[in-house]
Amino acid sequence: MDLRMYLVNARQNKGYSQRRTAREAGVSYQHYAKIENGDRGKKVSFLTIGRIAQVLDIPLEDFYRFEKEYADEVELNNESRRH
Repeated sequence: MDLRMYLVNARQNKGYSQRRTAREAGVSYQHYAKIENGDRGKKVSFLTIGRIAQVLDIPLEDFYRFEKEYADEVELNNESRRH
């Protein structure tokens, strides 16, 4: 499992729980937890990204950059597991 540490760090810096972040972003707790924990896969809807970014005060440009770095890391980890 590859955590989206940028989400964990941003959430913790605000002192928010996963439940509060989810509630304020208008998504279910389970959905948010899966996104943060990497269980939701690589793709997250633009609407959801925008809501989470707003709640956690992450500029959208930064969110996309962090998400690209996360996806690249997941891909590298998956490749190394295959070899």
